Formats: sequence, structure tokens, C-alpha cells
Amino acid sequence: MSSELAIVIPIYKKEFLAEALESIKEQTDQRFTAYIGDDASPHKLDELIKGLELPQNFRYHRFDDNLGQHSLVSQWQRCISLTRGEEWLWLFSDDDIADATCVEQFYNSKKDSPGYDVYRFNTNKISEDSSLLKENLFPQIVSSADFLNIKLNYLQESYVVESIFSREAFERVNGFPDLPLAWASDDMFWAKMASKTGIFTMAGARVSWRYSGKNISSRKESDTGKIKLEASRQFVDWIYSESGLLPELEPAYLPIKWYIRQLRNLRRNLSFTDQLTAVAKVSKYSKKSWLYFAKLLMNESRVLGWLKRF
Repeated sequence: MSSELAIVIPIYKKEFLAEALESIKEQTDQRFTAYIGDDASPHKLDELIKGLELPQNFRYHRFDDNLGQHSLVSQWQRCISLTRGEEWLWLFSDDDIADATCVEQFYNSKKDSPGYDVYRFNTNKISEDSSLLKENLFPQIVSSADFLNIKLNYLQESYVVESIFSREAFERVNGFPDLPLAWASDDMFWAKMASKTGIFTMAGARVSWRYSGKNISSRKESDTGKIKLEASRQFVDWIYSESGLLPELEPAYLPIKWYIRQLRNLRRNLSFTDQLTAVAKVSKYSKKSWLYFAKLLMNESRVLGWLKRF
């Protein structure tokens, strides 16, 4: 069966892999080829995959080296290089879940609403035990600026696994930006990908993104926090220096406000010197970065003062 769609699945963790692959295996529309790229995992994933008895449109490849420990984006890219020219790409993962009608929904949406470079699913954020934590619902069509306004204002969350995108547009933007730990890489990528046609959100089928102690999003230790802040700074640099989207972002100084909120979420395991350094790196765009940081400190001191009364 020929297909226009490649589902690319970089794998390393084993805890939820069977569930993730089963969700792809059970798609009602099998017009796809799934390319599984094992990042030299020590968890004997080949044996697990053999036990799943995957159909012929699943292809497994084990790489000799663990590239993801150095660059997660590079691991994504080399998994995409396993594909065979399919027009559409869906970067999935080893711990998330696709509703059974996702592929069917994509083909129907592409037929009924053609002309978009990105077709995205609404998402459910789930816990380790698959409990629902949050629903992320986007407007049907969003521009690059719309997407950043939604994301940077924390109105909705988005994830790398939620969208199917055209190979032509992927190559036009030179693939995923290689930000440290791939932190904010997908946000920058979607903003770039939406620049011509916008992003079309498909109603119906959803992808469930798992928030667990196993993924990068949940890690907040000191070294990881510093790396995430550096990736966030690079994202802010792109918005100010290259994107051309700044005049369309609301409120004013939105990227700086987003960056300080990133700092707030990560600062518990960072030294005060590290925090000052992080703010200094973006202060060239606006001195308000120091004001927002001061407000952060004041708000936290008020909370601490209130708690000390009890």
C-alpha cells in the first residue's frame, strides 16, 4: 500500500513504548509507514518490539550511538532521514498516545481543507497513569503570530507530537531548530512552519501527550534548568532578531514576560547569580526584564511572608 505519510518515532525509553506503538498500530487508516529509530537504548527495545507483532508498514532501525544525549534534535533529524520521500511527516514519540482515528482524520482534513503546511490535532496532557491533566484546544486556523500569542501567554500548551507537516515546508525552514535539550525547538518550528499558510487544527481525533518524570519537560534540576533557560534565551533572540513577528505580539514585551516566567518555573534549583545572569542576557532587548524579575522576587517574598504568619 502506497502512502503519503511517514510517522517517525524516535525511541529510547521503554516504560510506555508498547502503548505508544499500539496506538499507531491500531489506526483505522493504515496509509502510512512508521519509521522507528532506536537511539542505542540500553533497554532491549528490539525484543519489546518483536513481541508487539507490528505489521509490515512498521520499520525498525537501531542506531549504533546514543545521539539524543548530545542533541535531541539531531536524533529527530536522523530518524526523519530514515523516511523514503513521503510528502507528509508526523514526528511521534515513545510515550504518547494517538487516538485510533488520527491518520483517518488527517487524510479527511487534507481533502476537505487543502493548502496548509501543518495539520495539528488538539491534545490531552496526561499523567504517568494516563489521567487527564489538561486539554489544549486551539482555534481552527492560527498564524505564526497567533501561535506565539497563545503559547507565550500560556493560554494553551503545545507539543512536538501534535502535528503532521509537509516535507516541502520542513525543508524550506531547514528542519527543527537545534536548541539545547530541544527546549522550545518545537515552538520556534511551528511558528516558522505557519509563516505561509498558517496551521490548521483538526477537530475530532486527539493526541495524548504524557507528562511524567521520564521526559525533559518534567526535569528541573540545576544543570537542566540552566540549559532550558539558555534554550529559552535563544528562542527570544530569534523572535526579536529574525522572526519579524514582534509587532503582532500582545502584550508589549511578551517574549520577555514569557522568559521571566520560564525563569520563575526553573529558579528553585538555580543560584541567585545564575538568575541574574539569565536576566542580563535578555536585558539588551528591554530593560523591563529587570522590572519583571523584581516583581517576581517581590511577589514571592509576599507569599513567603504570608506563610510565615502560620
